[in-house]
Amino acid sequence: MWGTVLLMAAVAGVDPARIAAAVFILSRTRPMRLLVAYFIGGFGLSLIIGVVAVFVLKGAGFGQKSSVPPAIEIAVGVLALVAAALVGSGVAARLRDRAQAKRPKTRAPVTHGPPDPGTRPGIEQLPGFDRLPARAQTALKTESPWVAWVAGLAVGMPTAYYLAAIAAILKAGGSAGAQVGALVVFNLVAFGLAEIPMGSFLIAPDATRARVDQLYDWMNTHHRLVMTAVAAVVGIYLVIVGISKL
Repeated sequence: MWGTVLLMAAVAGVDPARIAAAVFILSRTRPMRLLVAYFIGGFGLSLIIGVVAVFVLKGAGFGQKSSVPPAIEIAVGVLALVAAALVGSGVAARLRDRAQAKRPKTRAPVTHGPPDPGTRPGIEQLPGFDRLPARAQTALKTESPWVAWVAGLAVGMPTAYYLAAIAAILKAGGSAGAQVGALVVFNLVAFGLAEIPMGSFLIAPDATRARVDQLYDWMNTHHRLVMTAVAAVVGIYLVIVGISKL
């Protein structure tokens, strides 16, 4: 159980949506209160959904006697390996570029001079910002914790990785306390990009900002490598688990 829970949590933690949310929040002028609101919203919702799902499914008879057929695990693992190969070889990026090239071109926003190196666009330059309601624009400009909380709720919605962890928890059985503990561990690992900066900001805020900038730049440079590695690890794990059940 713990192998699946920790692996799925680590994979969920490096999901592009979570990284983008954490990096954007940490680039704001007052990130601590936004991080806390983001963490409370995401961690709380994810944990509540996980606990409800575990006890509802357990009460419905899904547990140690129910498991995913090995053929399905192997098939999903093979698909993940194929996805890793497509992303790693650049085929996926070329297909995406071709699809985007066929779409009608939109007028690029007018900029006054080249952007300064190492700087990020302001909140007003985010795609679709000008189409948001006035209240939403004001909330974003003032860095409202409610916006960060809602972002946390969006990130905290169940993913395939979370469902796989829940299935492993149900399969392993155990007491209610142990199952809830496994869900807590999953979410602590999955929300590590929010928890670690919250602690480090209290000790060394400047160093934390510098590390966030490095993470931002590294992810932009090695995005394809990260996605390839994640898909490959998940694929290999599922294939091995599926074969072991045959």
